[in-house]
Amino acid sequence: MKNKIFQLAVYISFAWNLYLVTGVMLGAKYALDRAAGGQFEVFPPSIRIIYIVNLVVILYQVFIFNRYLFNKTVKPQWIVKVFLIIGVLGILANAASRSANERWNVIPAGIITYAFFKILKTDSKDSEASDLLGNK
Repeated sequence: MKNKIFQLAVYISFAWNLYLVTGVMLGAKYALDRAAGGQFEVFPPSIRIIYIVNLVVILYQVFIFNRYLFNKTVKPQWIVKVFLIIGVLGILANAASRSANERWNVIPAGIITYAFFKILKTDSKDSEASDLLGNK
């Protein structure tokens, strides 16, 4: 992933997600129509707890993405597949939202999901090359 503009787009997408998730956790007004279907006037404690878990997942995604960019080993390797699946589910959930503002979240979700798809494809090619060279 050598495209610096795409890398910047991924980091901006992560920043947007962190901003939004933190807003839900803190009950910020700007997040009300952009998260959880836009159906709440005040986020209930259960939604806030779910978004705390979501925050941890996003921070781990940033960590894994950074490791990949700096050519560090990503362990466990299956985590990239999990992030890809979570990304696809996030895209679908945001696209199906009743809130027009929440549907815009498809864009950062798609960018991040595509980044993990590219990482998965790159890792697969590297793995195939290692197998062919007998390095495994």
